[in-house]
Amino acid sequence: MSVDTAMIEPAQKELAALCGQTATLAGDAARWIADEANADAVGREKDAIVREMKLAALRARRIEKAAVRPMCVGVFGPSQAGKSYLVEVLARPETGPLRAAFDGSEPLDFISQINPIGDKESTGLVTRFSALPVGPSPAGFPVRLRWLTELDVIKVLGNTFFLDGDQSKETVPSPEFIAQTIANLSTRAGQAGGGLTDEDVLDLQDYFQRQFGSSRYVDALGRYWEQARALAPNLDLQGKSELFALLWGGHAQFTRLYLDLATAIDQLGRPDEVFCPLGALVPREGSILDVATLAGLGGQGKDDLEVRSPSGSRVLPRALVAALTAELRISLVDEPRSFFATTDLLDFPGARSRQKVHLAHFLSERPDALKETFLRGKVAYLFDRYVAEQELTSMLLCVRPSIQEVATLPDMIDAWISSTHGATPEARAAQANLLFLVLTWFDSHFIDKAGDVGQEGGLRFRNRLEASLLGYFGKAHTWPRQWTPGKAFQNCYWFRNPNFPAETIIRYDGRVEIETIAEKRGRIAELRSGFMELPEAATHFRDPGRAFDEALKLNDGGISYIIENLAKVCRLDMKLDQLRLRLGDLRREMAAKLDRYYVSLDVEQRLVERRAAAGKAFDDLEPVIQAGGFGALLRALAIDPGQLNDIIYGVLRGVGGDKPRAAASMSFRISRPDQVGAGARTGPVSGADREQLYARAAVEAWIGHLRDLASNDTAPRRLGITREALKTLSDEILTLLRRSDLEAALAEDLKALTTVELAEQSSAKIALVAALRLNRLIGDLGFGQLPPPKRPKAPAEGGEHPIFDERPITYDASAIGTPPKPFAQMYISDWFHGFYQVVEDNAVSTSGLRVDLKQNERLGAILNTLRAA
Repeated sequence: MSVDTAMIEPAQKELAALCGQTATLAGDAARWIADEANADAVGREKDAIVREMKLAALRARRIEKAAVRPMCVGVFGPSQAGKSYLVEVLARPETGPLRAAFDGSEPLDFISQINPIGDKESTGLVTRFSALPVGPSPAGFPVRLRWLTELDVIKVLGNTFFLDGDQSKETVPSPEFIAQTIANLSTRAGQAGGGLTDEDVLDLQDYFQRQFGSSRYVDALGRYWEQARALAPNLDLQGKSELFALLWGGHAQFTRLYLDLATAIDQLGRPDEVFCPLGALVPREGSILDVATLAGLGGQGKDDLEVRSPSGSRVLPRALVAALTAELRISLVDEPRSFFATTDLLDFPGARSRQKVHLAHFLSERPDALKETFLRGKVAYLFDRYVAEQELTSMLLCVRPSIQEVATLPDMIDAWISSTHGATPEARAAQANLLFLVLTWFDSHFIDKAGDVGQEGGLRFRNRLEASLLGYFGKAHTWPRQWTPGKAFQNCYWFRNPNFPAETIIRYDGRVEIETIAEKRGRIAELRSGFMELPEAATHFRDPGRAFDEALKLNDGGISYIIENLAKVCRLDMKLDQLRLRLGDLRREMAAKLDRYYVSLDVEQRLVERRAAAGKAFDDLEPVIQAGGFGALLRALAIDPGQLNDIIYGVLRGVGGDKPRAAASMSFRISRPDQVGAGARTGPVSGADREQLYARAAVEAWIGHLRDLASNDTAPRRLGITREALKTLSDEILTLLRRSDLEAALAEDLKALTTVELAEQSSAKIALVAALRLNRLIGDLGFGQLPPPKRPKAPAEGGEHPIFDERPITYDASAIGTPPKPFAQMYISDWFHGFYQVVEDNAVSTSGLRVDLKQNERLGAILNTLRAA
């Protein structure tokens, strides 16, 4: 989207400059990590950390772009939630119709001339309503569109494959198939490629692992990503279609669609913005705004449309233009409401339920299958894209009164909240609440059914809040009940559409609401009283009485009350505050990742900081333990032998592997350490080159697994732990891994398996041995290899005992007491004390390395700059 630089405020420029500095620092950090002079200090974590720094640079650049764009309020919700009227009344002037301006043409009435006909969910793109100035469009091409990129197309098709396809019916690609695909494409790589960069594929990997990280299919891709980063920039479109077909299950219809869309993008010079004649929108039948136009995908459509970009123009199938359009800009003719002076309104297509179909059958048997699958994936991805780009500052979330069918919506909203307000109540406390929950169809609660006789007046409203908020969004996420520490989400609004007659309670003169029906006023008062008596009313509405009354306001339905409160937050400083907090989070995350390689001269200060981090992690682990989830957490930290087998097999075949992942009530008090003695670690063991290669692959895979686990949004949610605590655990375990030189010990273990066997046989054995050695480090933190006197002590009955002490062997019932021994409690206490010792050892250790003062100073300068802002 083009930005008028004259409209950029000094505060925006200042923040954008800080973002640019952050991206530069991320690049400097990546180069420091990759520098051979720091190889000993960084160890096998090099590739994982370089990748994280490159992703940090991408995030900083996104925030930089967001900083100079206007604030946006988005209207979103499930399909058919009643948001269309809300959008219309927000975008139109207080009197008169909503009119759209197009260069060289008379204004058009958006509702009667542009908006698709019908009550169904009719659009598959975002509509931006803006009163802000924008540059002129080319003569004869007044319709301004923001397009999908080639990277977006790949993500849309992947989103469709994973969320609309039944994964149990899909074949997970084997290591042999992936290796053969990469080998074939490597012979065709050359200078004819272009369009995608190494960073683009890194962004693609991050999207797939964040969104579909629990999928066995994504795990199986292994080192495909590393190979794809090297290949993609040097492949033509046909080569890229074969390379990325792995991301949508190899379905031929999706591959052909990718080729059609990517070819059109290439032909127009890979533009961000394109222009079309007015015929793209009018007449409404066949408009690119109408999802029915997508029926022409795959070659059935005959209608063409000329499209112009800065690189020239092309005549393309209308269905292709509709598919590639991410956003339509509507410039408002008449002076709208005051908040449009700084804010754009984004109308998102309604979220749709995902189908979970057998894609191969569905695509071959249904004539409209390509349209339906692409549309669902595109609608879901557009929301993901605007969230990732920090484009959506505030949201009006519309929810209707019924069973909620869009199972993916709660996760989508939680992702937006985490991205804009913060992932925890503490983080959200730092800024204003910009999420408005609009409970639509308010008038439906005044229809009394036969079963309502004798019920409490507030019961229907309690049921509504349960269905639309607490039971829907609050089932898997905490924000409805814990928006900030000790305070629930409190920004709910009732809303009804006056265009739909509420004849049970309101009298009309034509379409104009005259008064509430006299005979119904007593019942309305009764229901209002019942609502006011609900504890949930005061908990989730700032002013419950006014919210109720405003929704019954004649010819209004509550919109004035919503606008009144929305106008208070439609300020540029709100957007900039939001972005500053996210940039601050990013800089702190970068510093935390790099700090482990900086050798501080102040060891005591380092100890204080790491002990504090460990204590915070223990606090966050307490509810996990009480819920019986500690075992699941350890399992998630461990690496699965089956996944490791794919990596080792690739090494045996000479193609490499990558970073697999793990899959996803007791009540007692766990002893937590304060001061514990130090313990030694296993020394280095040399191994032959072949065993060293296998050991290195296994260690790198585990490092990647832990790194991905700590950065994956789904893992903390699944395990019930904060992302910060998971990161602390991963960081300390990785430092322990580096100090203990586990790779050499593993190579020594593998010597026993270096017999001449088939790769399939050897890989399974090597993977099992490697997983056993690596996962043992999770289980006993390396202390199981030490004699008991050298281990830290933990409280026990009658005193202390060495952690992870073996249970005594008895041959009769004499050791069995009346109460069972709390073995789980004892193990977790031992693990806590062991982890605390690991934290202290990590803090004071330099891994036996000679510190390169020049390189250490170079890293220190990066860290100091990151922490300065």
